[in-house]
Amino acid sequence: MNLAKTLKTRNILLLAAVTVVIASISWYSTKPSRNLVESDALRGSPDYFITDVQVKEFDENGGLIETLNAKQTSHYDLKEKTLLEQPSVARYSESGQWHGKADKGVIEDGSNDILLTDNVRATKKYQQSEDIQLSSDNMHYVDKDKSLTSYGAATLISTQGKTSANKITTFINSEEVVMTGSVRGNYETTH
Repeated sequence: MNLAKTLKTRNILLLAAVTVVIASISWYSTKPSRNLVESDALRGSPDYFITDVQVKEFDENGGLIETLNAKQTSHYDLKEKTLLEQPSVARYSESGQWHGKADKGVIEDGSNDILLTDNVRATKKYQQSEDIQLSSDNMHYVDKDKSLTSYGAATLISTQGKTSANKITTFINSEEVVMTGSVRGNYETTH
């Protein structure tokens, strides 16, 4: 009787062990029918974002070179760019400065260039002459030549009058302004 009980107990334990092994293999080999978050849905999402951004850049002597403020920045690793919401940018040099605002902006990774878009307004301040006001659909600051190019309904307002063109480029280190494409102006004389 003891032998029969021992065999019965051993068979029950063996059956239980086999059941646990089969259940474990079955559990690990099953794949969920659907991910909780589809990977394609995340492709267009930013890898990080920052709100209420305030950045200042200084030169080696402690002089202010640039300020950047934005309501929010969203970085996209796959696109290698940062999108800006309500950016405000200022660049400074010994010969002048410019300050621009827009509804949106873009900075490419590894670049100091800034593209401002949607309702762009900028002021170019010179050391030796009157300020000019620029407005356009898009404004691109290119750090390499320190230029600010307005295009898409580009308008320049100065003490001499108002000028519109397809493209208006000004340089932070000089008083040069280059206007191209359908240049039109209204000027008042002081006679």
